[in-house]
Amino acid sequence: MSVDSLWRNKRRALLTMLGIVIGVGSVIVMLAIGQAAERFILSQVASFGSDLLFIRNGPGDGKQASGPPTTAVKQTLTEHDYEALQRQSWIRAVGANVYSQLLVESPTKSLRVQIAGSAESEVVIYNVEIESGEFIGAEDVTGKARIAVLGHDLAHDFFGEEDPLGKTVKIGKKSYRVIGVLKPAGTRFFTNLDRQIYVPFSSLMEQLNIERLQFISVKIGDVSASEAQERIRGILRDKHRLDNPEADLAKDDFFVATQEDTARRAGTIGTILQVLLSSVAAISLLVGGVGIMNIMYVTVTERTREIGLRKAIGAQSQDVLRQFLAEAIFLTVVAGVIGILSGVTLSFVGLQVLAVYQDGWSFAMPWNGIGLGFGVSVLIGIVFGYFPARRAAQLHPIEALRYE
Repeated sequence: MSVDSLWRNKRRALLTMLGIVIGVGSVIVMLAIGQAAERFILSQVASFGSDLLFIRNGPGDGKQASGPPTTAVKQTLTEHDYEALQRQSWIRAVGANVYSQLLVESPTKSLRVQIAGSAESEVVIYNVEIESGEFIGAEDVTGKARIAVLGHDLAHDFFGEEDPLGKTVKIGKKSYRVIGVLKPAGTRFFTNLDRQIYVPFSSLMEQLNIERLQFISVKIGDVSASEAQERIRGILRDKHRLDNPEADLAKDDFFVATQEDTARRAGTIGTILQVLLSSVAAISLLVGGVGIMNIMYVTVTERTREIGLRKAIGAQSQDVLRQFLAEAIFLTVVAGVIGILSGVTLSFVGLQVLAVYQDGWSFAMPWNGIGLGFGVSVLIGIVFGYFPARRAAQLHPIEALRYE
C-alpha cells in the first residue's frame, strides 16, 4: 500500500527524494576526493624515501610550519646554514631552495612561471633527470651564475622544436642562458615540474634582493632520521645563537621534519579535510530530511479521510503509523541507493579526469562514505518520517471522516 501510494504521486516522490540523492552523493564524492588527496600526498612523501629531511623557517614545534613558505613566518634560514650542513660527513646531500613567480620572456613568448632557486644537489635529492645539456653545478651556485634549466614543457613552449641550449631567456629583468632541459617529471606536491625553471638559488636571491632561504632539504647517510633530526637541530641552534639548553622546540626559529612527520601531518590534514567536506555535504541531507517531513505532513493532510475510513473499519493506530513510516523510509532508502550510485560514478569519473592532468591520483571505493550515506538516509527516513506518521496515527476516525 505504501509503494502504491508513492507510485500514484511519483513526480512528487522524485522531487522529495532529490535532496537525499544530492546529499548522499555529495558525501560520497567529498570523502572519495579527500581520501584520494590523502593517498596522493602520502605517495609523494613516500617517493622521496625515509632518508630525506626538510628544514623550514618557523617555530620548532611546527605550529606554523605546515604548507608552503610564507612571509607570515620569520625567515631565519641562511646560506651559512646550508654551508654548515654541507660540511657534515654523515650527510649525503644538502639542497637549498627559494621560489618565486616571475615573468619569463623568450624571443617568441612571455609567460609567468615558477622559478626554483636550487643547488646542484637537486639532482641527487629528487632524482632529477636531464634530457639534454646539464644541471646547475656547484660553481654556478658559488659564482651566482645567470644560467637556467628548463622544465620539459616550458622548453617546448619557449623554443618549439629548436634546441634551447645556449639560448637566452629573460627572467624578470635579468637574462639567463639555458644550459639544460629536464625529462618529463610530472608533479611534486601539486607543482608541475615540467613548467618550472631551475636557476642557482644564490642568483635568484641576489635578483630578489633577499638573504633568507625558504627551506633546506637534507639527504642523510648511515644515521637514523631521528638522530639526524637532533644533530641538525644542534648545528642550527649554534649557527642561530639560540639560548636553548633544554632543547625546547618552541624556542627554535626553524623546523626540522622527517618523512614520518610529513606523512603524519598529511594524514591529519586529509582527515580534517574529509570531516570538513562531509560536514558541508551533510547539510544537504538535513535539508532533504526536512523536505521529506514536510511532504509527509502534506500527504497526511491530503489522505485524512482515507485514514479515518481505515480506522473506522478496524485499522489500529499502529497500522497507520507503520504505513506512513514505511513510505518515508522507502523514499529515503531508494534516494540513498540512487545517491550512492551517483556519488561513486561521479567520484570515479572525476578522479579519472584529474589523473589525466596530474599523475598519482587514483580511485578507491569509499566504503565508509557508502555506509555513512546509506545509514544516514535510513535514519532520516525514520526520524523525519515518524512525526507525520504519528500525527496520522493519532487522528480520530470520526473527525477524519468529517474532514474536507
